[in-house]
Amino acid sequence: MNERDYCSRLAADEPMWGTAEEVDVWLLLEYKSSWAARTVTDNSLNEASKNWLERTTRAVTEKGLKVRVQFIRQPEMERDSSCLMVAFDDRLWVYRGVGYEFLKEVDVVTTLDALTHAELVTEPQYFVCTNGRRDLCCARFGLPTYARLRERVGARVWQTSHLGGHRFAPNVLALPQGVLYGRVIPEEVDAFAALVEAGGLSFAHLRGRSRYPKLIQAAEAIAAKPELKLLHVNDRQGRGDDLNRASVTFAGSNETVKVSVRMSVEPTERLTSCADEVTKPVYSFQAG
Repeated sequence: MNERDYCSRLAADEPMWGTAEEVDVWLLLEYKSSWAARTVTDNSLNEASKNWLERTTRAVTEKGLKVRVQFIRQPEMERDSSCLMVAFDDRLWVYRGVGYEFLKEVDVVTTLDALTHAELVTEPQYFVCTNGRRDLCCARFGLPTYARLRERVGARVWQTSHLGGHRFAPNVLALPQGVLYGRVIPEEVDAFAALVEAGGLSFAHLRGRSRYPKLIQAAEAIAAKPELKLLHVNDRQGRGDDLNRASVTFAGSNETVKVSVRMSVEPTERLTSCADEVTKPVYSFQAG
């Protein structure tokens, strides 16, 4: 494949605001074996572990929450133990054990209510999409970013399975913030990490805060003030990809900012994956 054929190269001018998948609860399970293209469903986990994942995702969904499972790994680290991370509402818990036997003792619904003895992690953790079997861009561009973050933050960075949005590679999820970033190239890792480590947002790389619907993700990027928090939303037509317009108010200790945001009327044709043979219609979000 020629350099110009990578989907992320072809989408270099596409706005990233509002492109994060909506996720309330992140379940990140360490999986050290080789990754298939869709490794979360195509893997060699034992039946007990697969059943645990199925029961857990169903239980979280029944609480009205959107859950997403990621596989994670640190190939350069040799250890007998495995870990499970659970992220929800700006909190991140870590469970550890040998193999996957420890999963049967984990009740994620209880964890979400903070009634747990798991380790609560407060320092930022970084998850770089590197699954080249799913999309060439994820390995081609994600692995160098992972290596640079490894130099910068050490064991607080992990490789992860598909995060969505191959064409925005390198994609990085920051937890417990619950923020998805794109185009985090190695040369910009230091500036990116400095902002996240300080509790801020790297607006130059922002795709969206996963807990928000996509219009609100875009509105936060347009407001571009990390000290502001979501206060109110007017004229919202629904949740998901059918959102088309909203007036979003953010408030901080000293100011209130109102942002009007809308989805583009006409889509742009994009190659959304290196594996695609045809383009797909993609909508963007703008102020107004």
